[in-house]
Amino acid sequence: MTPTPEPPLKQVLYRVQMRRTVPIVAGALVFALVAAWTLTATPRYKSSATLRIASSASAASPLLDQLSSVPGIGLMGLGRDELETEIGVLRSKRIAELVLDSLAFMVRLTKPAGVRDSILTARAQGASDVQATLKFVRADKGAFVVTAEKLTGAEFSGASVAPGDTVRVGNVVLTLDGSLAKRNLAEFEVQLLPRFKALKRFNDLLDVRQQEGGSRLVEVAFEDADRVQAARAVARVVTEYIAYTNVNDATDDQFRTLELGRAVDSVAKNLTRAEERLKSFKENQKILIPDEQATQQLKRIALLRTQLDGLEVEHNALSRMLKLIDTRSNGGRSPQAYRQLATFPSLIANKAIQDYLATLVELENERSTLGLRRTGDNEDMQQLTARITELEQQLNRLGTQYEENLEQQIDVATQSVKVMANDLDVFPRQEMEYVRLLRDRTIWNEGFIILQKQLKQAELSTALRTEKVRVVDSARVANVKDVEFPKTGVQLLLGAILAVAVGLTLAFGREILAGNPDQANTSTSQNNGSESAP
Repeated sequence: MTPTPEPPLKQVLYRVQMRRTVPIVAGALVFALVAAWTLTATPRYKSSATLRIASSASAASPLLDQLSSVPGIGLMGLGRDELETEIGVLRSKRIAELVLDSLAFMVRLTKPAGVRDSILTARAQGASDVQATLKFVRADKGAFVVTAEKLTGAEFSGASVAPGDTVRVGNVVLTLDGSLAKRNLAEFEVQLLPRFKALKRFNDLLDVRQQEGGSRLVEVAFEDADRVQAARAVARVVTEYIAYTNVNDATDDQFRTLELGRAVDSVAKNLTRAEERLKSFKENQKILIPDEQATQQLKRIALLRTQLDGLEVEHNALSRMLKLIDTRSNGGRSPQAYRQLATFPSLIANKAIQDYLATLVELENERSTLGLRRTGDNEDMQQLTARITELEQQLNRLGTQYEENLEQQIDVATQSVKVMANDLDVFPRQEMEYVRLLRDRTIWNEGFIILQKQLKQAELSTALRTEKVRVVDSARVANVKDVEFPKTGVQLLLGAILAVAVGLTLAFGREILAGNPDQANTSTSQNNGSESAP
């Protein structure tokens, strides 16, 4: 079977042109619908404010504060999470509910749409879940008859309200403007929304976003048919957010200062107790500087040990000399041997020994002189000899007594060395206890200094705290001609484009679905001919 050739584009366009009625009608209908919706839609006005939200880490981190001035540093994400958190606070339910209650956002003027305050003022006394459509129709004498439709959440049987009077529906109180008495307004409608619907509508109309380029500027925008209400909503959001931020910062500063003050007092008490324990230990152990005292004790022990060694050497030498002299004296029968004690180094320098020697020399000289005239039996000779012997024996007794004195000195020095050594053994334990107490005192002292610095920094930060949020651009009431939505020219242009697209789609779609009838007939005849052939 021969494939069917595709029709040329010229033939397709020709057939589309021949069937242009339906696409044109459809496109015109679409454009008419878009134009009607654009011209009849309730206009919405936009009000916006710009905030500069500083980083809370600037005071604690000067490096981040300096880096914030570097171009493009915001693109690295520094401070982005914190800014997103602040945007979340701006869009939080807390802020939204405060705005709803303060501006009575659940009350909408729907007919005629416009500024609500030009006709009435509304206030909500607590949370309101009333839903209704209130119709105000002017009656005789300028009063308005109020009727409620689709009322839920409250009871209202209708009322007659004059300009300047109030009407209450549930927790919502409406006060008509006094200027209505002079205005030619036959009727108007007010819609009351329950809290959850008003909150959803508020969140849909509120737009909070960070400006491009990584800046810390945040734009808060709100769109509404009531241009005054839109400006008030933005201003109220900004006011509540700034108040909430300032209160939180002030509360955080006060809490931090209070806690640091308590910590400083507690650490100061512990530091005082540690210092008292260290002082008592020093007084009880009679130590000031253990290391220095141990060094001095070692020096004293070494000096005393040197003296003890000298005494022991001198005692040993004297003992040997006394034994030698005793041998030479033949048991005391030759007392002249005792004179050798005078040659002992420690004794020869003694004044008493020198006097003994001088006396012996004089007596020896005197006896020698007398021996020239007298015999040994002479009384004077015997008396001098006896005196010389007595002095020699006294010299022996002095040597013995000196030996005993050396023994006593050795005993005392030995006992002192033992006592000092025992005291030195106590020093390591004292030093460990001293080091522990000193360590505790040092730790508490360091903690006290750190906390004291943080407390002073917190007090100084509280005293010099600057506002974290600053308003760059305040919210303003939009001009009546400055309609944010719908933009008539843009909407009509888009409607025309949509109409053309719909018309072309219908035209070419019908052509594709219908196909080429000439080609269809040719195909059918060819198929019939092939079936009749044997």
